[in-house]
Amino acid sequence: MALSEVRNARAKGLGVCLLVSCFVGAAFVNTAAAGENHDWAGFRGSDGNGTYIGKTKLTESDHCGLKVGWLQKIGSGYSGVAVANGRTVTMFSDGKNNVVAAFDSETGKEKWRYELAEFYKGHDGSHDGPISTPLIAAGKVFALDPRGTFAAIDLGNGKEVWKTNLVDDHECSKPHYGFGTSPIFLDGVVVVEMNSEKAAVAGFDPNTGKKLWSAGADGCNYQSPIHYAWNGATRVLATCNKSIYAMDASNGDIIWQQDHAGDGARGLMSLTPVPSGADRLFLAYKDESSSLLQLVREEQNVSSKHTWEDRSIRNSYNVPVYHDGHVYAFSSRFLTCVDVETGKSKWKSRQPGDGFLILVDGHLVIITKEGSMHIVKATPEKYEEVASLPVFEDLAWAHPSYSNGSIYVRSLDAIARVDIVPNAPTEPGLELKTASAANQSKSKFHAFLTEANAAEDKQAVVDKFIAAQKEFPIVEDSGWVHFVYKGEGKDLAVAGDLFGARQESPMTRLADTDLFYRSVQIEPDARLNYLFMRDYEEITDPRNDRKTVCRMLTKDMEMSFSGEPLEMSWFSMPKWKAPKYLSDAEVAHKGRVDAKELDSEILGTKIAFDVYVPYGHDTDDARYPVAYIHAGQAAREHGKLAESLDHLCGTSIRPTIAVFIKYMHRGPMEPYSDMLIKELIPLIDETYHTEKSPEARASVGIGFAGVTAISWALRNPDMIGNVATQSPFIFDGVKGTLNQLVEDHKAAPPVVYMEWGKYDFRNPHEAWDIGAEAAKFAGTLREKGFKIHGGEVHDGTGWSSWVNRYDAMFGALFPKDSTG
Repeated sequence: MALSEVRNARAKGLGVCLLVSCFVGAAFVNTAAAGENHDWAGFRGSDGNGTYIGKTKLTESDHCGLKVGWLQKIGSGYSGVAVANGRTVTMFSDGKNNVVAAFDSETGKEKWRYELAEFYKGHDGSHDGPISTPLIAAGKVFALDPRGTFAAIDLGNGKEVWKTNLVDDHECSKPHYGFGTSPIFLDGVVVVEMNSEKAAVAGFDPNTGKKLWSAGADGCNYQSPIHYAWNGATRVLATCNKSIYAMDASNGDIIWQQDHAGDGARGLMSLTPVPSGADRLFLAYKDESSSLLQLVREEQNVSSKHTWEDRSIRNSYNVPVYHDGHVYAFSSRFLTCVDVETGKSKWKSRQPGDGFLILVDGHLVIITKEGSMHIVKATPEKYEEVASLPVFEDLAWAHPSYSNGSIYVRSLDAIARVDIVPNAPTEPGLELKTASAANQSKSKFHAFLTEANAAEDKQAVVDKFIAAQKEFPIVEDSGWVHFVYKGEGKDLAVAGDLFGARQESPMTRLADTDLFYRSVQIEPDARLNYLFMRDYEEITDPRNDRKTVCRMLTKDMEMSFSGEPLEMSWFSMPKWKAPKYLSDAEVAHKGRVDAKELDSEILGTKIAFDVYVPYGHDTDDARYPVAYIHAGQAAREHGKLAESLDHLCGTSIRPTIAVFIKYMHRGPMEPYSDMLIKELIPLIDETYHTEKSPEARASVGIGFAGVTAISWALRNPDMIGNVATQSPFIFDGVKGTLNQLVEDHKAAPPVVYMEWGKYDFRNPHEAWDIGAEAAKFAGTLREKGFKIHGGEVHDGTGWSSWVNRYDAMFGALFPKDSTG
């Protein structure tokens, strides 16, 4: 059931009372437990530990429910919610500026709004707006903007008290996605991580903004400090890029420093330590694994050791919590409980869906990225949900906050207070959002499900149906494809091109059988890769013999830029046709491949390259066009492009020389471009029978090399007359340069072949989509007068997709009927 359907059903009185309003007024009663008076003043609470251990309505009544107290629309941002002194504060973009806004905690009415800095545009997979969570302390709000503006604002009236800038005034460097660290308040000092070459952490006077101290020769990214009890005092615990520091907040003295050896964007760069028992810190410090760091007290010093490292918690931006000997966390997209003594998982659950959590009175309070809230008992026995409620329709990407009986959450366009309701009737948990069986009235598979559900012996019906199928997945002419798994397993999901990176879609189990299924309707000419995740481990479809290797994704459907292979299954719809040039048929007239090397003076290194020479080159006087293939080693080894050219040359394209450049260009374009123009092209023209004109040269790049191919061609129109790319990775960092090259292009537009997949490399939660960006850039080229060959295809990403359209790509560059 979709979230909107659940919301509508419950709003009609079918479950927990759901009340959404702009202001609520005095009709709301105080939902806090007797004597409860607790602020949540910053990121993961006043102390940064994401935990409230006091008694609440969750344990003072037999059954608890949830209801929305108020909900207000706001702008985009990742900032969490700070709650103190009757004010609820967060940051967001209003479309023109990044702002800090305070709301009345009781009614939700906005009390004031402060313009912190200019609008911050999300980029390279991030959404617009601020990242850091504001801090409420000493009657003020302390807020940090992505570009470094750091301000103190009066909590009562929203007036500026002081303002400084970490970059301009304190010699800090802005992290790639902007400043995302959140400040804390301790011993009368506001403490923030800096990312300066001189110091990693600094303390500021809350009243004047004067920097009182700075310490730690280290860098930092998006890590945040916390409070930490050490030797009877509360200290600052700050994790930076190399080390963890225990500091005296009053003067910045470093009490001890321990290297942690972390790495990765979801590990090191966003690492917040989780105290997990006496002198122990749980560290989700690497993308692929976590560790328990044991601090060892010596006579005069402190040392440390990793007592275990395990993959049980990995690949998540959520910060875990610790409770009674166990760590609760998201591992990839699955909620898990891990024994802190061993690092081994006690249980793992697909429910409630990927998200962010805190700990309140022995319960996990979770907001999923899909916008639903869940209360789950923090127990190592099993996943046990207490209450759930749909809150937002859009993406939620911030940890919840808890104060005085209510939970405060925000999404990319709204902020809400959700109240814990004592003695509420027990309600069924929300279903994961899925569309697996919608509108299947004309599906033969749906008819089978109806028959099986009505049968006395369901398993017998399933066995008979599966045995009668000739091919898996089950594809129908109506456009339905049914992914089917039959066999052992408790939790099944399907992942791959249809769903994107870091995603999978749950499969439905037919009750009282061993059959799991997921149905979707797609284009009749689509070809896509997929795999099953059986009990959280990847497997290919055991009933499908069509296998391939994906080098863009790895375990947990994480992005892979190292080329590590992941075996997958693939399928095609009825109107997809396999290219004849990919067959194993013998070629009567094969070309050859020459291995060459260029000692480049311009780049100061040797450049290896292979040259595909078509059949007939050495025996006739013809002149041949040349395709320069950037990052050519992958095109040769994984894309089998040379073998495909044997089939294509002379049959569907003009015989072509292909130069596979075994060099991955990184950094400034000019030296690489100069090497190609001044060294490589002259060498190729001297060695082979080439046609020496721009129209007979092509710049070709696939995937990561696509931007290089486009840039080189646009920079050198007098030398390169054609460009071809498949799924170019046009991230935000290169858009401006490419758009300017198009704008400045004065020569006749070259022949451009550009293609992208509807199901190309993407993540629906993280604001990046390779196919969508390629389509936008193609539109920019068309507006400038370029004619674009190719376009969108109903395929996915990686070499198993790209190889299927070499004929179209080279046919656009050098068609068979063209002459030299």
